[in-house]
Amino acid sequence: GGETRQESSRIGIECCGEETDYVLLHDSVRPFLPQKVVGELVEAVKAHGAVDTVIASSDTLVEVDPEGFITHIPDRSMFRRGQTPQAFARSLVLNAHRDAIANQIENATDDCQLVMRLGHKVFCVPGDEQNIKITYPIDMHLADKLFQLRQEVAGAIDDQVIEALREKVVVVIGGTEGIGLALCEQLKNIGSMVVPLSRRSTPPLDVAKLSSVEEGFQRVVKQFGRIDHVVNCAGDLSRKNVEFMSAQEWRDVWSVNMDGCFYVAKAAIGYLRESNGSLLYVGSSSYTRGRGGYAAYSSSKAALVNFVQALAEELSRDQIRVNVVSPGRVHTAMRTRNFGQEPLESLLDPQDVAVEMVRALAMETSGSVFEVR
Repeated sequence: GGETRQESSRIGIECCGEETDYVLLHDSVRPFLPQKVVGELVEAVKAHGAVDTVIASSDTLVEVDPEGFITHIPDRSMFRRGQTPQAFARSLVLNAHRDAIANQIENATDDCQLVMRLGHKVFCVPGDEQNIKITYPIDMHLADKLFQLRQEVAGAIDDQVIEALREKVVVVIGGTEGIGLALCEQLKNIGSMVVPLSRRSTPPLDVAKLSSVEEGFQRVVKQFGRIDHVVNCAGDLSRKNVEFMSAQEWRDVWSVNMDGCFYVAKAAIGYLRESNGSLLYVGSSSYTRGRGGYAAYSSSKAALVNFVQALAEELSRDQIRVNVVSPGRVHTAMRTRNFGQEPLESLLDPQDVAVEMVRALAMETSGSVFEVR
C-alpha cells in the first residue's frame, strides 16, 4: 500500500504486470460485493475500457454555501452514488495515474476521475445496496447482520457440484419425507451414496436422543467405512401461542430443533474430522424475526443460526464446514398440518429447495446462512 489511496491504486496496477489486460480496483472496506456485480463489470470493461459501479440515490441532494444555506436542490434522478469495484483496461488507468503524477495530482479519491482527465468516457453498471462501505461504528452492526443474511444459492446443479459430491457418503437425518426426502433424491441422481435416517427408517433414529444418533452413525460407518457429509433436515413445529403451550410442548419443539442439532454435531465431529467433511442444517426464514403463534419454532431457528456460526469457528481448524440453509415457506406435510391448505404458488417446492441444498453442500464456505427464496 501507499500513503494515499491514489498511490495504493497505482502500486497495485503496476504490480499486475504487462501481460494483464484489465484490472478491478475494490475497496476492502466493502466486504459484501455480490458476484453478479463483478460479472457485469468484467463484461462491460471489455466493451468500454473504464467502468464504475454506482447506485441510485434515494435521498434528496442539496447544495449548500459556506454559511450553511441551501443554494440548489438538483434533480436526484441524474445522480448516482459511487461504489467499487471500478474496472479498467490496465494500460488506460496506468496512463491516467502517470498523467496525474506529471500534473502534481497526488490525492485523488477516485480512479475514474483520473481516467476522465484523459478524455475517456466511463460507463456505469448498477451496484448493490448491500455493498456497503464500513466506515462508522454503526456500520459494524449492519455488517454483522448482513453476514448472517449474505449467502444465497441459486442455479442448477453443475458439473463442479456433481464432481464434489459423487460417491460421497451423505447421511440425511429426516430423509424419509419433505425436504429431506427431496434432498436424498437429488443426491442419488448425481451419484452420492445417500443414507436416509429418521424415525421411519429401519432401524429408526430419534434425533432428540444422543445415543440414537450415535448408534445410527456407527451403523453407517460399519457399512460404508466413513461419513463425508451430514445433513440434518429433522424439525418440529407446533403452532400454538405461548400462553396456551405447555412446558412439555415447548421442550418437544426445542428437543428436536436445537438439542437434536447439538446431538448430530456431537456424534458426527469425529467422523467428519477424518473425512474433512461438512455439516449442513435446515433452518427457516423465521430466524430473522419471531413469529407470533409459533414462538418455539422461530426462536429455535434463530438459536440454530447462532449455533452454526459458533460451531463453524470451533471446527475451522479441523477443516469441517458447518452451514445452515434457511428456506422460506416450503410445501411439506409438516407445514400443511399446521397451516392447512395454502396456494401452491405461495410455497417453495421441496425439490427446488433440495437443489439449492446440494449446491450449498458442495461450497467451501463455513458459518454461512444460505437463503432459499
